[in-house]
Amino acid sequence: MIRTSSLLSSGCILQRNKENRIWGTAGKGVKLTLALEAEGKKLQEQETTADAEGSFEFLLPAYEAGGPYTIRISDASEELCIEDVLFGDVFLLAGQSNMELPVRRTLDLTADHVKTINEDAIRQFEVPKMWDFHGPVDDIYEGCWKKADQTNVYEFSALGYFFAEKWKAEYGVPVGLLQTGCGGIQIEALIPEDKLLEIGKELVEDAIKRGETKEKNCHCGANGSCKFCYEEVIEKDHSDDHIRETMEADARRQEEYSSQLDANDRGLKEGWKDRSSLYEDGEAEIPTLTVPGRWEKLKKNAELEFLRGSVWVLKHFSLPEECVGKEGKLVFGTLIDADVTYINGTEVGRTEYRYPPRRYPVPAGVLKKENTLVSRVIVKQRAGGFVEEMPYYLECGDVKVSLEGEYEFRIGVNENPEFSTEPVELPDPTFFLYRPCGMYNRMIYPLRKLKLSGMLFYQGESNAMHYQEYEKLMILFAKNIRECFEDPELKMTFVELPMFGGEDKGRETNEWDELRFAQERATKQIPHASIADIYDLGFRYELHPQNKKEVAERVFEAFGKL
Repeated sequence: MIRTSSLLSSGCILQRNKENRIWGTAGKGVKLTLALEAEGKKLQEQETTADAEGSFEFLLPAYEAGGPYTIRISDASEELCIEDVLFGDVFLLAGQSNMELPVRRTLDLTADHVKTINEDAIRQFEVPKMWDFHGPVDDIYEGCWKKADQTNVYEFSALGYFFAEKWKAEYGVPVGLLQTGCGGIQIEALIPEDKLLEIGKELVEDAIKRGETKEKNCHCGANGSCKFCYEEVIEKDHSDDHIRETMEADARRQEEYSSQLDANDRGLKEGWKDRSSLYEDGEAEIPTLTVPGRWEKLKKNAELEFLRGSVWVLKHFSLPEECVGKEGKLVFGTLIDADVTYINGTEVGRTEYRYPPRRYPVPAGVLKKENTLVSRVIVKQRAGGFVEEMPYYLECGDVKVSLEGEYEFRIGVNENPEFSTEPVELPDPTFFLYRPCGMYNRMIYPLRKLKLSGMLFYQGESNAMHYQEYEKLMILFAKNIRECFEDPELKMTFVELPMFGGEDKGRETNEWDELRFAQERATKQIPHASIADIYDLGFRYELHPQNKKEVAERVFEAFGKL
């Protein structure tokens, strides 16, 4: 059976003006023929024989931008057809959540533009999010190439898509995006084991000179590691039993927490979502809180700062007659941590964690002239609240009604009934994608046979607490990417972290400043590399700004200088 990587599936984009490998597997010693066709005409034909392990490889000569082409690979009894192949410029997208952030998360700023997109010649291959701690994986057989049309573009990397749009407009060639960005990862996840262990010894020596010790300066937690712990963490993750047991324990803990929270929540028991007030007539003065606003260091409602559990909030709002019964859209900022939100007793949306902006469609028949919004806010790991500098309103046609201001609130359940200032918090689950080396083995190394035009890298947020070693790690990462793709002059543009004030109490926001300095120093030492300054595009409380189109323009400018 003839088989090729998913990277070489129909719709793929191959790098123009470079020789491209076409590889796969067949039977041992099988004789194979490759034919390249365009408009039904055969442009060239090659022959090869699969090796003792059944692997084969063809080498296509360099082609100018264009297409579509068809690649046919056949033996005496079978033919595999790869259709709609384009030659253009291919970019590796790497980093964490701000690289991964999809187009659909930018629609507050880009909706009018995005709904017009139908780009056949901009395509993305999203590498499946997997890890492997046993060593590099040879190939990828999951995933497919998708075109930037109205069916798919909303899930494209926003930074990647808007960069590709600029690139195509400037150079008139197809653009392929290899999307490997993954929220929360540290740079160590993208470095191979042997090289990380080697540099780890050097980083420990540097730390000792600074007076650091593992006991005082290790801040690994469940989802990462520092230089003191590389060897220990990597050794643990070699065990499949350890990974399985950890994931099972995390799932049990989450299920127990959620079940207990729901079972004890007075708001669920008493149906607060259907009420016009969270309190009965004649009860004490109704307490209120202000939206937006974090629940840290509050003088008013001080009991909310250390609450871990659920808080219900309620607000009345009026709409003109023209909106009654019509569809609407609830733009409800960003909440910490999770929420389930209702309008007039109907659930309009829910989000399980703190980062996504709440943009909930309101179905026809829900809106009235006088309306009640109720939201159950679930607080798990930090002071809760409604993130500032985010929009809060109800939109119906041309009508926009602000939802900022005072809300009734009532505690549904408090996991810290004594209002302890050291609340018991739900621990983070272990995300093995974040751990050292696993993503490199499963998501970067298998791409190595493709030719690239360049790499765009947006990462650093999760390494800010270890900024001292980031310069050396970034240089090592860049060097290894070039070795992996056998391209010592591969062009690279790094995105310098934007302004961000931090969301959590006690967070050292100057760590981001130090990380930026490390990014700048590293870029100067990496040949054929540039850095995009987006500091002024950041927001005080928003870790994931929606303005990725502007970011992409800065990245395009920086890459253009190479």
